[in-house]
Amino acid sequence: MRRNLFLISVITGFGVVGFVPSTARAGLSLGADMNVGVVTTGSGPLGDVGSGLGGRIGYRANLGPFTITPELGGSYLRLNAIETPMRGVAGARLSLRGMVQPTIFAHYGIAIVQQDVRGPTYDLGGAIDLSAAIVRVGVHAGYVAVQSTSDRGTYSVYTPLEWVELGLHAGLGF
Repeated sequence: MRRNLFLISVITGFGVVGFVPSTARAGLSLGADMNVGVVTTGSGPLGDVGSGLGGRIGYRANLGPFTITPELGGSYLRLNAIETPMRGVAGARLSLRGMVQPTIFAHYGIAIVQQDVRGPTYDLGGAIDLSAAIVRVGVHAGYVAVQSTSDRGTYSVYTPLEWVELGLHAGLGF
């Protein structure tokens, strides 16, 4: 009986420690992404699958049990032969502190889809990170769109482009 009580206490203690907020300090945050995108709307074939890379830099600030990271980022994704969006965005991430960090994010910016074809872009999504000291690794999923513009000039996106993005990411916090 005492042995079972001791074992339950140890398991409960490790479980609580795993979800206690970390003592991470506020500071510079760097991140890199590897993404896979599946086209849901666009001028190319629906369901096309492409891959790409992204990066971000921000400032991670602690707010009680949360961290907020305003950030700037960029990415390139080759969805198909027609659509290869390059994006520059500004946005933020909101995370729970601890070893396991659920995160939500949103960004807004500008995208170049083809040579001389651009439009406003945004993304919304979530991630799960594992954090140890200054290193974070995790998985993310999100919805990304390049909006159609009302100006039908040379630099307009004629057909809205939307895709679902899945990926792996890693980051450093200083």
